[in-house]
Amino acid sequence: MLAALALLVTAPASLGVQATPPPFDYFQNSWQVIGLRDYNDGTRITPQNELLLAAHARVRLTCGPQAAPLSRQQTKTLLEGWLPIILLDTEEQDVKYEWTLWAAPLPAVTNWRAAFDEPIAGEDFMNWILVRATGRSPRATAATVGVSLVATNVVVPVKWEARLQPGQPVEAAFCFPFHALKPGLAPRPPCRATVGEARRWLDRTAAYWHRTLDRGARISVPCAKATLALRAAHVCQLIASDHGVLHGGEGFYDEFYIRDGGYQMLELEEAGLFGPARRAIDAYLRAQRPDGRFETQANQLDANGQALWTLWQYGKITGDRAWLRQVYPQMRRAVEWIKQARRLAPPDSPFAGLLPAAPADGEFLWDGKHHILGYDFWNLRGLHCVADAARALGESGDARDIQREADDLRRAIDRAWERLGLTHFPPSWEKEGTHWGNTETLWPTELFAPDDPRVAALQAEVRERHGGGFIEGTIRWTGQPDAIHPYLSSYTTMTSLLRGEHDRFVEEFYWYLLHSSASQGFPEGVYFKRRYAWSETLPHVTGAANFAFMLRHALIHERGDELHLLLGAPDEWLAPGQEIRVENAPTHFGPMSLRVRGTLAGVKVAVNPPRREPCRRIVVHLPDTRRLVEQPAVSNLEVMTRPPQARHWDFETVVRLYQQTAPAAAARPTAEAGR
Repeated sequence: MLAALALLVTAPASLGVQATPPPFDYFQNSWQVIGLRDYNDGTRITPQNELLLAAHARVRLTCGPQAAPLSRQQTKTLLEGWLPIILLDTEEQDVKYEWTLWAAPLPAVTNWRAAFDEPIAGEDFMNWILVRATGRSPRATAATVGVSLVATNVVVPVKWEARLQPGQPVEAAFCFPFHALKPGLAPRPPCRATVGEARRWLDRTAAYWHRTLDRGARISVPCAKATLALRAAHVCQLIASDHGVLHGGEGFYDEFYIRDGGYQMLELEEAGLFGPARRAIDAYLRAQRPDGRFETQANQLDANGQALWTLWQYGKITGDRAWLRQVYPQMRRAVEWIKQARRLAPPDSPFAGLLPAAPADGEFLWDGKHHILGYDFWNLRGLHCVADAARALGESGDARDIQREADDLRRAIDRAWERLGLTHFPPSWEKEGTHWGNTETLWPTELFAPDDPRVAALQAEVRERHGGGFIEGTIRWTGQPDAIHPYLSSYTTMTSLLRGEHDRFVEEFYWYLLHSSASQGFPEGVYFKRRYAWSETLPHVTGAANFAFMLRHALIHERGDELHLLLGAPDEWLAPGQEIRVENAPTHFGPMSLRVRGTLAGVKVAVNPPRREPCRRIVVHLPDTRRLVEQPAVSNLEVMTRPPQARHWDFETVVRLYQQTAPAAAARPTAEAGR
């Protein structure tokens, strides 16, 4: 593996070969992060390819005789397509410069292996830069590189120059700590390092991330972009985590949110990264108020149900009954809060039996005077989860009591909807707001029947009418003008998956993937006319988590006591010569593996089924044009067929379609993007 790494980084460029065009990057403001797992901070790489350090310091990279700074013109990519090792290249005065940027523990840390896992010797870490210069001219040329620490009224430069023979690369290395500025001390300039030392830390860094992810589940699909984005998403979670607590971003939203954290937890669990997941779940237990309600965002009531689902989900996928028994009293206290909150409105109120009015940021209703459907939906889901936990623990009396409460809340929801005069579920019972929690009807657990006409009507409302309908395969978020919200859109896309709307799911899966950077970063919201991730929220950790669950559940989806395979797999992934591999994937029934190969005769499916918990049936979903070859020796396995896709979709197709229809402004930089 390390030999292959060296080839990727050091293979000399051939003279006269035309440069390959950079990979597609959706964003005008393409940010990325290098960092270490569970450290408080990471080094953000700006759209202009500067490195942001502590205390508002930054490192500027320049090259060529005119000291031209790197800029937005250089597209960031990742080593092997997913490692947190950034690659950049540019050309100045017949010299090609190739940059490699990464983070590693401080060299002075004795136990550097442990320091990759967590900050055992303080929060500081080392940023490394390896640059390779290759002459592109048939005659000798000169290479010049500058690495400058820039702070308020201070510029500390380091310069490197070399004479280049045609086609013969020469390398230099630099390093500097994240905390290069110390209060009361002179700035610590970037240091020249030996190339050998830099390569040693590069190999150690790559090997660490390989080992970390290889301990968990491994998923590969015929779409290379999807496979690499999934692995990069796992890395994104671990870097954004601070001392085991999942945070919403690195350098933005840098705190724990129950809402975001639930889907981040789901990603860690389904990736088989149970060590980080076990540490992260403790933050939920600490987020319970004295009255029993779980909360991280003041008075936003969906967090209570989201926490209950997160605790239940962790117990289901780990099978840790002892842990579930330990946390069950806290889950029960949260149920008691739901009971009390639902009885605050008088019986003759139109909101009787529902959660009280409260502020909501997702729905963009901040006045606290609206009754939010997502709050009712999530607390209903929480009741279902605690009732299921009670049954698993043998608490039959609790289970019956909690199920009655859930049924009563469901009846209150139905009564309130009947008074609306709408065919769909709106964001609030007052019919105001932008869609958010009301779209989570079937995902992550089914609150309604997939064929409930209100669910279908909501799908049509958000796709065809809300804010003007979907743009770029993505839902509008009407709290701001010209904004779409990819990770919010995933809840609607997942509803289509669970309703059997295969064509719709595959199309929107690829639109979601389109809204990523060439270095696999996913956004929060997007100003689509400018291709701009709002508030510089890139890479956004929940955006990455939501892509991960879309891909995983397209291949493996639990539905009660059933396991569904290939429910959302695109037809192209089942074509002759294509292969899907899933190894050691955790499920509610235990770990499983899956191998799917397309042949001229049909589809070969090999399943090593889960064995920890009983599974009533395993259903393999295939297009009716691709029959199953060689029935797997699994007694409870069935095959369900669907019509083939009406349209071919892959990443290249969605990029081409976007480029044909994108607003003209998206093709050129904006003043904001160029800051």
